[in-house]
Amino acid sequence: MSFLFMQFITRLSRWALSGPRAWLSIIFAVFIVLLFVYKSLVSPTDNPKEYLLPSGEAKTSIKPSDTNANTDEDNDYGSLVTTDPLQHVEKVTAPLPSIEYVIKSGDTLAGIFARLGLSRESLYSVLEADQEYLVLEPLLPNDKFTFKLNEDGELAELNRRLDVSKSVSYVQHENGGFSYEEHIKPITYTHETVHSKVVSNFYLSAKKAGLSDTNILIIQDVLKGRVNFRKDLRANDEFDFVVKKGSIDGVKVGEDQLEALGITVKGETYRAFLHSDGRFYDEAGNSLTPALLRWPTRKHYRISSSFNANRLHPITGHPAPHNGVDLATPSGTEVLATGDGIVTRVASHKYAGKYVVIDYTGPYGSRYLHLNKILVKKGQKVKRGQVVALSGNTGRTTGAHLHYELHVRGRPVNPMTASIPTTQSIPDSMRSEYNANVASWISMMTDRKSKRADVHKEMPEQTEVDSGAE
Repeated sequence: MSFLFMQFITRLSRWALSGPRAWLSIIFAVFIVLLFVYKSLVSPTDNPKEYLLPSGEAKTSIKPSDTNANTDEDNDYGSLVTTDPLQHVEKVTAPLPSIEYVIKSGDTLAGIFARLGLSRESLYSVLEADQEYLVLEPLLPNDKFTFKLNEDGELAELNRRLDVSKSVSYVQHENGGFSYEEHIKPITYTHETVHSKVVSNFYLSAKKAGLSDTNILIIQDVLKGRVNFRKDLRANDEFDFVVKKGSIDGVKVGEDQLEALGITVKGETYRAFLHSDGRFYDEAGNSLTPALLRWPTRKHYRISSSFNANRLHPITGHPAPHNGVDLATPSGTEVLATGDGIVTRVASHKYAGKYVVIDYTGPYGSRYLHLNKILVKKGQKVKRGQVVALSGNTGRTTGAHLHYELHVRGRPVNPMTASIPTTQSIPDSMRSEYNANVASWISMMTDRKSKRADVHKEMPEQTEVDSGAE
């Protein structure tokens, strides 16, 4: 090879005499020399141990055999490189991403899911779980929803803040459906005593004194057998009431609860007091709360599905309560208000169908689902026995029927067995407790009335308020 190389150089020298040819000859010769040097330095070897790190340690290579086996042959190769470069890196579980959404006017739940890119299937699963609670709708501007997503970007949890004291969640379980959860904060209660006088009519005067429409209706209902609020009341007739207010961190929670009331008409004072059973009684302990109807229909139809607060889903095994009773009513059957009250909601739900919610005097309320036609409007006053709707087959059903719920203090109870108001008196076993509460409430109202007479003799229309922590 050296002889050939020298011949090549001799021929090249004859050709590269001078000038540019001389420079090209030199560059070409240097390139050939460097090529030979490089080839001699990087010649392949069959011994992996000859591959050295700068520190002198043997480089590692990947064996085609099992990298987890610990053998003498493996030791010859050093530490084997794993196929997973993150095997020894500490794994940290990242929190589920969440999206906070503030409700705007015109929003719908279906529209929000579509806007956030959430599947229609997850919307339907949440609405199915909501059928027995009906807390996701109606949507109110400035309400807050929180959507928590899983690693695939699908809905894992939906939270709604109902008020400062209560929020609810629908959490996805392993079978793909959603379960209902409640989160309650403790509430601080105070009592407030108000003394006022009738100026023009009782309703306007009571509103000015701070009573809600619901509490004004309660007063009219419990005393309607003794006072004619249209004919008997005159200007300057006095009335007093005690309400219990709830708050969390200084923020009002819920509606004021009327606990005691008194009104003086033509020199005679009529009073009513709330007992622990949710009914109003007079000083002698006789019931003043209007009775409720046991059945929401004129005829007692067969119960096709009973109330069951502890029912489990037959497939998933997760809680799936049935918060009412299903009555096998033909479509078009008249549905009755089971008490005197106010319609608080008229709406439609994918699974509950058309439905109506009514709040009655005291802590009672009812719901009617799967209706064919609704005959009342939100805010309308209704009387016991009044036809409020016609039963039907709307929503998700297996046939025409009426789903009827009775609620006490916001909690569903069995309407067929629950203790409901009837004409009765305070039982002897609870008379001492009741009498003590009555004495306390009368003292509160009398003291406020006396203070007002001393301080505001020249301002008969002034409303006096006294409050104290419970």
